Amino acid sequence: MDDKRERYGEMKKEALFKEIFDKHYEALCLYAVKFTRDMSDAEDMVQDAFVKWWEVIEKNPAASTRAYLYQMVRNAGIDRVRQKRHDTVDIHTLVDSLEFLFQPEAENDSRIEALLEAIDTLPEKARQVFMAICVNERKYKEVAHDMNVSVNTIKTQFSRSLKLLRDRLNEKTRDT
Repeated sequence: MDDKRERYGEMKKEALFKEIFDKHYEALCLYAVKFTRDMSDAEDMVQDAFVKWWEVIEKNPAASTRAYLYQMVRNAGIDRVRQKRHDTVDIHTLVDSLEFLFQPEAENDSRIEALLEAIDTLPEKARQVFMAICVNERKYKEVAHDMNVSVNTIKTQFSRSLKLLRDRLNEKTRDT
């Protein structure tokens, strides 16, 4: 008899989860898109929020569902915005270190040539990642998918390529 009650209780929980998921999923995705500007990322954030909500609701059934889900998505969105700002800092740092590209035209050709040479000296994978992100303006997630590696691997390769470029270009400017 206890087995039947447990199974019935589980079925009720699953039905409750499905009902709440169906009721809030779309609206939460639209809310999350405000942070991510990408529906796929928004859906990931919402699914993560539902997983965390389910863990909380099992311990505290009285927890406010709607408020909790929106707060989870909001927090995840803020984290992503902060992460993007951090990622952008690396690009701005590179731009600052390449400031010499905007000097008088007579110097521009040799400076651009130095940049292209420095890019050519990058290790193959680092060069591919750098070109995909900076030249083709692709997202880490897209590049990771195409190269069949993790997003963290892409971030590491990109960070290394930026450091190598800065070092090589600083070397060039010291030599001239």
